[in-house]
Amino acid sequence: MVLRVYFISTTGRRDIRKGQIHVFSVLSSWKYDYEAVDVAAPENETERDFVIVTGKKSEDGKVVLPQIFHEGKCCGDYLDFLDAIEQEKLQLFLQTISISEGEAKDTIPC
Repeated sequence: MVLRVYFISTTGRRDIRKGQIHVFSVLSSWKYDYEAVDVAAPENETERDFVIVTGKKSEDGKVVLPQIFHEGKCCGDYLDFLDAIEQEKLQLFLQTISISEGEAKDTIPC
């Protein structure tokens, strides 16, 4: 399983910074293996281009970080992540289990 969180280390927006910290905190507490990719780092230019092309866009057409990907497929952004937690469907959101397994397991404790 390859879980990647695309984030930006140079943001001045407090909401983005808090969202990134929350994503990292939840994934770490659930013991998910993930790779954090800083799209602001010059060596990650290819990764930045990838997330711009394939990431979820906001209403104004821009990619808002953090973005979560599983095996190269976009799971969603921070708001989608929050919704998954609130609906107790984090594993389904992260695509670590299938929909049929999610129905069988019922809910995920928070």
